[in-house]
Amino acid sequence: MEIKAYDGKIADWSGDSVAVILQQGENCENIGKLSEIVKELISRKDFTGKKGCLVKVPVMDGTVKNLYLMGIGENEEGKLSAAVRSAAAELVRKIADDNCEDLLIHIPRVVSAKDSNRLFKAIGEGVKLGAYSFDKYMTKKEEEKNKRKLEKVYIAGADNESLSKGIIFACSQNFSRDIANEPGNVLYPETLANMAKELTDKFGLICEIWDEKRILKEKMGCLYAVGAGSVNQPRFIHIVYRPAKVKKAPKIAIVGKGLTFDSGGLDIKPSDFLRTMKGDKTGACNVLGVMQGIARLKPKAEVHGIIGAAENMPGGASFRPDDILTARNGKTIEIDNTDAEGRLVLADALCFASELKPDVIIDMATLTGACAVALGPNRAGLFSNDDELADRFLSAGEACGENLWRLPAEDEKISESMKSPVADMVNCGSRYGGATFAAIFLQEFVGEAKKGKKIPWVHLDIAGVDFFKENSSLYSKGASAFGTRTCLEYIMNL
Repeated sequence: MEIKAYDGKIADWSGDSVAVILQQGENCENIGKLSEIVKELISRKDFTGKKGCLVKVPVMDGTVKNLYLMGIGENEEGKLSAAVRSAAAELVRKIADDNCEDLLIHIPRVVSAKDSNRLFKAIGEGVKLGAYSFDKYMTKKEEEKNKRKLEKVYIAGADNESLSKGIIFACSQNFSRDIANEPGNVLYPETLANMAKELTDKFGLICEIWDEKRILKEKMGCLYAVGAGSVNQPRFIHIVYRPAKVKKAPKIAIVGKGLTFDSGGLDIKPSDFLRTMKGDKTGACNVLGVMQGIARLKPKAEVHGIIGAAENMPGGASFRPDDILTARNGKTIEIDNTDAEGRLVLADALCFASELKPDVIIDMATLTGACAVALGPNRAGLFSNDDELADRFLSAGEACGENLWRLPAEDEKISESMKSPVADMVNCGSRYGGATFAAIFLQEFVGEAKKGKKIPWVHLDIAGVDFFKENSSLYSKGASAFGTRTCLEYIMNL
């Protein structure tokens, strides 16, 4: 789909459809004959402007075939971008089924230059995210092959730079969604590593991949053990972007959990919970999506993408409850439950990230059901050892329409429950406070920046928001790749 700015008069535009996004109580002028239709619909209260209100009007005389009115309710100026982003996604999803090839989107609301930039970035994101679908494995029927598709979307009055930035953000997230939606028989540690190599070759990034022998040699005992039970052996992936002509760039390490399929291991999951476990690699997919966006946006920061990829399967070589594993930093872990494997993979990856001495470590993982229970299906958990970093991430999430909520990353009683009688710690505790337990566990593998002070670190637990069964606002069915745009927003604002 092509998304472009349109700087002409709307009354002069010809094509299949014009869509006007209006707030409640707002009217629309200067769009030629279409203005009269808008006024009539509002006066008859056929269109109220309430959030989610969508009206389609076939236009029988003129150069436009259809007029769409989309309501976004009442919004403060600072909240307008988020509302428009969601509205644009829903519009495109709807219009894609209406046999239209092109669309012009118009937003009458006049905003400041700064807010205008945010607005057009948000529209670019919304259109691209809303148009996403994962149907590569579906056999197309003849009538579907011949159906007219939405090929071009024009944004009236758009700032090209902001619009392009939004499109890159959304393309990065859609790239992550594509990978996360791939089934386990197609995407496993080796093929994920191959995909990472293809990505880095395309964009001129540095990529290093370790196989299972190198992983063992590098003392990544946790990652190795989690993947040992599968015929598809683990891989460790390290991607590097370095900015040109920047003397002292901030260094950011982004770590992703890459469980290409999680059966639970010997502590196998119930059958209902095995479905969607292809999505347990979303954190890793997000890392690849972020690195793709970084390569195109070229921030003044050095960015390291780090992925521990494994398939957690039951087998003769699987790790067992009561096993004691040794992480890269030498800490020992008694296994209480083999289904608490993501934190083990992240442990070795966080150790490696810490050795790079970055200014910030970010990790993303579909880590705990406890976080999903606590926050529901529309908000991810944020944990951090640094208040300023947490605040900046919360702001980045708000700017992108990805809702985050900060949860505690410390608790004396939960820390006590992590102690093992035979090792430094256990990998799993009580079901109560499970998300905080996991965050405290991960901190054991975040290194020191200065003596006695940990590297600033933020952990996004995206277990509740990584997969949608139905279309929801920005996201269509399937993987969401939640967190990709938030990471990009944070990095681009350094």
